[in-house]
Amino acid sequence: MIKDELKDQIKKSYPYRLELHAHTSPASRCGEVKPEDVVKIFHNAGYDGIAITNHFFEKPQKDFLDIYRDDFFRARETGERLGMKVYLGAELRFLHENDNDYLFYGFDISQLEEMYSYVTGDGTLENFVKNFKADGMFLLQAHPFRDDMITGYEEYLDGIEVFNMHPNHNSRVALAARLAEEKGKIATMGTDYHHIGHDNLCATRTPFIPQDEAELVSLLKSGDFAYEIADKIIV
Repeated sequence: MIKDELKDQIKKSYPYRLELHAHTSPASRCGEVKPEDVVKIFHNAGYDGIAITNHFFEKPQKDFLDIYRDDFFRARETGERLGMKVYLGAELRFLHENDNDYLFYGFDISQLEEMYSYVTGDGTLENFVKNFKADGMFLLQAHPFRDDMITGYEEYLDGIEVFNMHPNHNSRVALAARLAEEKGKIATMGTDYHHIGHDNLCATRTPFIPQDEAELVSLLKSGDFAYEIADKIIV
């Protein structure tokens, strides 16, 4: 059938599968799966790479950054053993401003303290975008149409997360997709993984496996990827 042939053709053009939005415990308090297990679960589900995007906003615990680093290093070490790429990411929130969440890629682990200074106190998205420096950055708004989220910050963004597969939230993905199209922003997708059983719901299909965060950012900015939801391909 023509549909099957087209599907196979797209899979051949974009043979690799990435997860761009995943949380681990204890760095994300809402996460329930430790870093090693998150990587193993996605590896066993046929993914080639995963971005660890733990929540990153002002926290009461003094050792938050140490926990954040430790979760990522544990995930990366597991990925190295399994032959799976693990990318550093973050889900930023500027609590003084609003409850919006922003997925951020392209920074270095050595920049966590500086990043934290931007999300604490009266930090704002505008100040962060204009003043935080990284060799290559990609910033997008996650699930912009969930309850308590607001739009209107697109001038500071590279993209919009249009498909968010968290089962416990209504992310109003159709509205997010329209916003990305209207504003000319790159559209991404992510599982927003938190819990056992909440995996292999979607994948970003790519023509190659990014070898590091810089290559991941370049790929995202190019827009040269396809979306897979429940084994259905969306270009």
